[in-house]
Amino acid sequence: MDPGGGGGGGGDARLKRRAPEAPAGGLRSSARATGYRFRRPAGTDILKRRARRPVRAKYVIVLGIRPDIINYEPLVRRLRRAKANLKIVHTGQHYSHFFDGLFFDQLGFPKPDYHLGVGSGTQAEQLAELAKKFEGVLDRERPDLVFSFSDANPALAGMVASKAGVKVVHLEAGMRSGDWRMPEEKNRRLLDSISDYLFTPTKGTEANLLREGIARHRIHRIGKPIYEVLTDFAGKIDKSPVLDELGLDGGQYFLATAHRPENVGSRRPLASILGALGELGRAYGVPVVFPAHPRTQKSIRRLGVLVPRGVRVMDPVGFLEFSKLEKNAMCCVTDSGTVQEDTCIFRVPCVTARISTERPETVEAGSNIVAGVVRSHIVEAARTVLGRDRRAWKNPYGRPDCSARMVRALKRLDSEVRSTKVWWNHPRAGSGRETSRYRGRWRNPAVPDGI
Repeated sequence: MDPGGGGGGGGDARLKRRAPEAPAGGLRSSARATGYRFRRPAGTDILKRRARRPVRAKYVIVLGIRPDIINYEPLVRRLRRAKANLKIVHTGQHYSHFFDGLFFDQLGFPKPDYHLGVGSGTQAEQLAELAKKFEGVLDRERPDLVFSFSDANPALAGMVASKAGVKVVHLEAGMRSGDWRMPEEKNRRLLDSISDYLFTPTKGTEANLLREGIARHRIHRIGKPIYEVLTDFAGKIDKSPVLDELGLDGGQYFLATAHRPENVGSRRPLASILGALGELGRAYGVPVVFPAHPRTQKSIRRLGVLVPRGVRVMDPVGFLEFSKLEKNAMCCVTDSGTVQEDTCIFRVPCVTARISTERPETVEAGSNIVAGVVRSHIVEAARTVLGRDRRAWKNPYGRPDCSARMVRALKRLDSEVRSTKVWWNHPRAGSGRETSRYRGRWRNPAVPDGI
């Protein structure tokens, strides 16, 4: 039986009775005349009311690096359309015009309301500056909810917010590499443990959170923002003239990136990666395009690493240009997490020059091989992934509607977000001997009386 009460012949004899024709007054008159109850399809009114429901909570979105800008774009656009009370804070970790202004311009991203100017420095220096300056923003704005994205240092603004008693939502929660050498792995686990709401991209990331004891009611699976971005900007990406400007033919070049400190901070791994790129270019008779992070270019010069013939080290390019290069590459060799996702979506073979990945779904799909940084392993992995049938790869990221799902979740949670922070992190927490014996007398069992 369908939700609206219709349906074909079933086992219930009452459903086989033919209803009389509707009188001139329409269906509602028919209902009064015959005793039949007029019913719309279940859920129709509820969905309409939810769509019209305003978002009243005050939000602060924190960003600081290029992936933040890119992945927040659909959500910010949809929240602004919903006339949400929204402030954008840029920590300033990427602070040059290229790392900042160009991406804002290409994506049409609104200018941040605050720029903290944290800049570069050691991990401790960045975190100290972030905590000090972001606390001032919280005091001034008094938001209901702070958004932290993924795992870079700017996301740790969520910890500052949580300590200040402000609710936190972590986007791309649940991603795990199991590699404790990575600062990002520590950031992910810290943020997931203190966040009030966890917006997670895949079934696998949701399972990670549940396995770690995160309460199910805090988890919302919403998909991958980058999939929506690449879909929305597909026309602009395809129109980019970058291939002509670089003299490249589609499918006839390798694309490479390397920026992680453990890969470019010392001679051995950097020389190994560059050597593998040179060997692949010679083996396939195609150029290797390497838009290099400023840190990587400095390391090549400082360490005196030889760049093989055929490997074109160049300055970084914008979002549209780089996406066009990804989409048309023969294969990508990278240590970037976002490139692993992009190539999976584009069905382009990828070799990850790292010993681990927090995107195992790309490996399961078949588009990515995690090779490490040994030269022969990178070359072998590239040959293997290039021999696979791309048509068999399944996109693990669902549908490109992540922002709509997030806004629906935010509307559903709006009154809860604006209420006093719930300190018990599980429905059963606070019910044992660790809490006041008078908890049964509290007006609200989630918010103790007198505080």
